[in-house]
Amino acid sequence: MATLITSFVFAGVLSAYIFLGRGLVRQGNEEEMESRSRTTLFYFTKDVSAATAISTYTASQIVLTTPSATVTYTYNAAPGSPGIAPSGTLARTQVPANQSIPTSLLTHLSTFAFNYFTISGTAPSSAATVKQIQMTYAAINGSSFGGAQAHITVASPRVIMKNKPSLK
Repeated sequence: MATLITSFVFAGVLSAYIFLGRGLVRQGNEEEMESRSRTTLFYFTKDVSAATAISTYTASQIVLTTPSATVTYTYNAAPGSPGIAPSGTLARTQVPANQSIPTSLLTHLSTFAFNYFTISGTAPSSAATVKQIQMTYAAINGSSFGGAQAHITVASPRVIMKNKPSLK
């Protein structure tokens, strides 16, 4: 009888331990995604605000000309396996290169898009009329099998290209 009661107690303690472990892993995954998001939004806002021109503007790539460099943001979609986090990435390249800024900004992206607007907030007709840019994405980190998968959805504010003259 004592063995039976002891096994129930140990089973309860073990299940609580596993539950807490999964929670800690999920929290770590969330913290990593939040940190990468803040870093990405910092560089994106800084680059767009300083941009004097835009040469490529698609939903997955943007090429900005700043006073000191040409900066390219490129989204590469790569879906993950079922139950595993997707592996889409957002990369930033700069010419001339600046070694202090990371090249790979975001990973585990399930969706991503750049959105473009004119000064009045409407859809632009050409690169010359783009004055505001927004980034939206969703990311998943961790495995759903272990119960430690974390999700994040981000929509940046519309960042105004302050150094680019607007067309009236």
